[in-house]
Amino acid sequence: MSGRPRLHLAACALAAGLLGAALLGGCAGTQAKRESAGLDPEDGSPADLYVNIASAYYQRGQYETALERGLYALDVDKRNPDAHYILGIIYQRLGKQAAADNHFAEALRLDPDNPELLNASGTVLCSKGSYSEAIALFEQAARNPLYGTPEVPLMNASDCSRRAGRATQAERFLRESLTKNADYPPALLAMAQLTYDRAETEQARQYLFRYGRVARATPPALLLAYRIESKLGNKTAAKALANTLRTRYPDAPQNMEL
Repeated sequence: MSGRPRLHLAACALAAGLLGAALLGGCAGTQAKRESAGLDPEDGSPADLYVNIASAYYQRGQYETALERGLYALDVDKRNPDAHYILGIIYQRLGKQAAADNHFAEALRLDPDNPELLNASGTVLCSKGSYSEAIALFEQAARNPLYGTPEVPLMNASDCSRRAGRATQAERFLRESLTKNADYPPALLAMAQLTYDRAETEQARQYLFRYGRVARATPPALLLAYRIESKLGNKTAAKALANTLRTRYPDAPQNMEL
């Protein structure tokens, strides 16, 4: 966990919702640094209170109030990386990308070894098409021994490599992600899709089975399961999966692909 645990617990969740499920997650860095230095991890910046309040308002959808509290935090401590980080998230939600980019960059400048910030910055760069730079940040985050969830930036590196058209690199990062955490749902689903696309249908089924043990059945997962069972000739199972998708997620676009 990171040095300001209340912020990072909230900020990881809200940033994941903002930037995408595979983009942010797992928080590490500052707390471990403080503990290793013999400092109280709770003895942080006086700006932390406002940062946490901003996170809470953001999660409730009160973005203007969240912005106001985030700016208060910055007034209290302009060198607080968490304040810049939360402001980056808020400004991105408000559609003010330039301001968001500035705050993400400043957060990373102030805390350049923080793997959470490296991951967040990589996410921003990848979304803007700066693939090589983004992947380098994801790799740096994953290499940090204090990061509790290296599978997350590795999965992000895989997604970014895929966007860049680097299929071999994308698969390598995907497999590394599963090496770090064999039960990481996004990587399992991605491997199921990858092996299905290669016509390795039975292997795809095995990955999807593993996914089903650790994650809920989302529309993409149900559609893939339907396709796998259909290809294997299991008509009864395929029909049941199609019905589940239609019943649980009647408005999901995946229904159009059944």
